[in-house]
Amino acid sequence: MATIQDIIGHIRTAMPATVRIHKKSEGTLIGLPFPYTIPCIRDAFQELYYWDTYFACRGLAILGDNEQIFNNCENFMYELEQFGFIPNGSRTFYLDRSQPPFFGKLAELACDLQPHRPDFTRRMTASLVKELDFWNKKRKDESSGLYHYGSDASEKELLAFYECCTRRLGYPDKADDTLRKAASSEAMAEAESGWDFNPRFERRCRNYAAVDLNALLLADLRILAKLYTRCGDFANAAAAEETFQREQERFNKIFFDSQRNCYADYDFVNQKFSPVLSAAGFFPIWCGVASADKAMTALSVLKQKLEYPHGIAACEPSTAGKIYQWDFPNLWPPLQLIAMESFLKTGLFDDARRIAQKYIDTVRNNFDTTGDLWEKYNAVTGKIDVAEEYQMPRMMGWTAGTFLVATQILDTHDNIPFSSTKRFSTNHKNIKETT
Repeated sequence: MATIQDIIGHIRTAMPATVRIHKKSEGTLIGLPFPYTIPCIRDAFQELYYWDTYFACRGLAILGDNEQIFNNCENFMYELEQFGFIPNGSRTFYLDRSQPPFFGKLAELACDLQPHRPDFTRRMTASLVKELDFWNKKRKDESSGLYHYGSDASEKELLAFYECCTRRLGYPDKADDTLRKAASSEAMAEAESGWDFNPRFERRCRNYAAVDLNALLLADLRILAKLYTRCGDFANAAAAEETFQREQERFNKIFFDSQRNCYADYDFVNQKFSPVLSAAGFFPIWCGVASADKAMTALSVLKQKLEYPHGIAACEPSTAGKIYQWDFPNLWPPLQLIAMESFLKTGLFDDARRIAQKYIDTVRNNFDTTGDLWEKYNAVTGKIDVAEEYQMPRMMGWTAGTFLVATQILDTHDNIPFSSTKRFSTNHKNIKETT
């Protein structure tokens, strides 16, 4: 059986193989000024992706590779300067959409790692303002003031995307242009959510204020206040904090479903919650925007509804009529990290450690049989018999990053406060080498 040290050694050796250097644009590949981290060593996902990169950087922080974290930040700042937003990936065909906005969390991580880089902090702060400007101008519903996922695809791009709708979502091959554009518009919005595809939005993604999206953007206000303070801009820091306080109260009124005692996606068109509870409900706690009482209640419900023998499933079982890949029973690494750290932030250390141990065991068992890390796993069986819409790739990126975070969680004492920048320890005294 592979040991934890075996997998850590594999990650430490393999992570550099996920770095690419392409300064000039070639074909559909967008040139970037700094070396960048990609999710997979070979085959799939051979470009810079948005939210994947944050989780990879969490692993890089534990390994001590701060330089590559800063490189990734520089590339995102470049994209914000060039395009006004961070695209889904560094390909021209991704310039019609973004992904879950993790730039603020990445900015916080990077600036915490080296707080004495004032020029870098100032530039990251200015870039975060640009990021928020994109979401405010492009993805904010005017009537409700809530954020939703979407796309800026042209009619030609929408018609071309319909092939994905037939291949991955089961839409009919023969359809008129009106249906093609409507289906593609909703599917592209789900692609921007990073959860492509899922039952959360009932194939009406643009009608939903996604709870994870709104939590991340609200958290950005407090991160912005923190960065402004470091830059000595106390007036803007106070303004950002004041806006955060006001919007936090509103967020908790809108996104907390009092019938199910949990945070959920909100259909602002029909003024009702999504019928499907998902791991996106952890985001308000992880982002620090949930009220204290609601956080504890929500975690109790999420644990009951989503925890299975091998970890947290993306969604509770539903009657949607189709099993999507961001659905039960799939276990996605980034959602394990969000769940573990949500428990940590509320002082539920035993819950955090239990999820961490389950994830470590799942990764170890599959590494032992396949020699690799994988994009996702099955929360019920603990194997790689997953619901998939494309051939699942072997992964580093968020799978490795989450593994390192999980080992870090199990290697701490109860009284050590949460920190995303704690360097890697090799003692592993609290980790069970279970089989």
